[in-house]
Formats: sequence, structure tokens, C-alpha cells
Amino acid sequence: MGKLYLVRHGQATEPDDLRLPGIDLSLTPAGYTQARALAERLAALAPAAVHSSDLQRAQQTGEIIASRCGVPLIVRSDLRELDFGTWNGRTYAEIVAVYPVAARFFDDVRSQIPPGGELAEAAAARVRAALAEIAGETGDGSAVVVGHAGSLRLALAQELGMLLRAYWRLRLDDASLSVVDWTEHGIILDCLNDVSHLQKCGSP
Repeated sequence: MGKLYLVRHGQATEPDDLRLPGIDLSLTPAGYTQARALAERLAALAPAAVHSSDLQRAQQTGEIIASRCGVPLIVRSDLRELDFGTWNGRTYAEIVAVYPVAARFFDDVRSQIPPGGELAEAAAARVRAALAEIAGETGDGSAVVVGHAGSLRLALAQELGMLLRAYWRLRLDDASLSVVDWTEHGIILDCLNDVSHLQKCGSP
């Protein structure tokens, strides 16, 4: 089937911000710079389309990439981040102070559902299905997918047969590029968390 260029959105919070994601934040100035550097790299790969989560930080990243590549931007809600419900935008310390049992969740995301939030397995299946659909539409070509660290890692872990509790071992930095070949027999992970394109803009 198709080759997918998986992208985590550019920076949307400062590096020392320890809040859980979920709030619909815009890219920071550094995030815009990262997205432009990534767009330059992806333009040389000639993707057929860019598919993006509908959250601002991802959609803004996708718009920059699609514009530079001269291809359509397709916005999809099924590429959103894992929904942490009432924990969205709060720190670990704040959450555990109110919900002491939440400490178990941070050891194993399968252990419980955040109040008003989403089951980790459901988020993994949601994004995995979206990726499979995009790959099917792409055929023998390629497409860019702009998403979020948590839900992309969950989907990759599920597709690779990993335990979901270990999903955090798949590192995805801001504006990173990962590459997968999506075949009828499963995915082949060609590249994970490549940030070499960010060196010129002062990122790691």
C-alpha cells in the first residue's frame, strides 16, 4: 500500500510546560519555524496530500506543509490526541492531588479512563484506523499525516504488536518525522523521530 510520513506538530508549549495536552493551543513562534523547516524537507519527498488532526497546533503545521508541497490539506478529527477529559491541561501533581488513583494511569494507560476522557485502546484503534484508511487511499504513493505524540505512539505501538503500556518508549519530538510503509501484512517502520531538519533552526 502506501508510504506515510508521520509528523508530530510543531512546538505549541514551552519545553518546561508539564501540563497534559488536550487544550487547543496554537503553535509558538518556534513551532512555526520548526514547521517551515519540516515543510522544506517534505517538499523534496513529493507527497500526494497532507492529512492533519483538526486541533490548531496540528492543522497549522499541516497548512504550512501542504502550502510548501503544493498539495491539498485534509483535516480529520480522528487524528486527534488522546482525550484526557477533565485532566486536559493539568499537571501530574495537580491531577494526583485530586485523583490519587490517577498515579496508576501514568504507570499504565490501560489501567483506567480519565474522567470524561478516552480509553487508550480506543485512541490507538481510532488513529490506527485513520492511518490504514489514508494508506489505502494513497495507493503506491505517499502522504503526510500530522498528528500528536500520544495518539500516534499509541497507534504505532498497537500496529507493531507492542504492549500499550510501553507506548511512551516510542519517542516523538516536536516537528519530528517518522516514516512507515503500510502493507497488507502490517507496517514496516523505516524511520522514527528524525529531527535532523531542525538543526538549522536551533532545535535539537
